Amino acid sequence: MKIELYGRLREVASTQTVELSVDTPCTIAEALTALVREYPALADTLPRVACAVGDEMRTRQDILQGDETLVLLPPVSGG
Repeated sequence: MKIELYGRLREVASTQTVELSVDTPCTIAEALTALVREYPALADTLPRVACAVGDEMRTRQDILQGDETLVLLPPVSGG
């Protein structure tokens, strides 16, 4: 499964794209758990990320197929 990381997530993981070996179909929550196993430093940030597949926002309970790319968007703040 392919996961794209943006913003702070990319900085922490030192990569924009991660290839995870997970059984699919799986929930987004399961994919995030597998991602933390590979990149433990992401654990503090992942509870606040927005998840998307394609142009569609998804919840952590949504199911991912093996050919889909999960996009993780960190919270944005500004003024």
